[in-house]
Amino acid sequence: MTKAPEPIADLIVRTHHAAFSCRDWQKSRNFFVDFCGFKVLGENLDRGEPELAQVVAMPGARCKWAMLERDGFHIELFEWMRPKGEPVPIRQCDLGYTHIAFQVKNAAEVHKRLKAAGYEPLNTPVSLRGGRANAFYCKGPEGAMIEFVEYPFGA
Repeated sequence: MTKAPEPIADLIVRTHHAAFSCRDWQKSRNFFVDFCGFKVLGENLDRGEPELAQVVAMPGARCKWAMLERDGFHIELFEWMRPKGEPVPIRQCDLGYTHIAFQVKNAAEVHKRLKAAGYEPLNTPVSLRGGRANAFYCKGPEGAMIEFVEYPFGA
């Protein structure tokens, strides 16, 4: 009889970050920092230490890198200079990570400001679960999908 693997749940402290790779560093950084209000905790415009290449399993890896934070949530931003990444379109039904979500105070106002800034919402805010949520998806930098969701009665 095979022994079940020991879970790691007791070793996890909390969620920490999601990573975002881009081709246009300044545009992506501006979206998260200037438009969405993230703070830059650390930044390196030519990161290439051997340990980075080792941990990401990409020999000779070099990138622009930043750790961004807002309300305890972190986004690790990368622009890979070596090797260069390729854009891969992802639909919400595809396997793996498909979007990040920001809880907002007013989905309709966020939608209006995104459109005015030239971003592409997929739809207007939609009432879900009997009005418990108003949400919409928007193409952010590099076409990454971002959900904006308002909880009128609390999350």
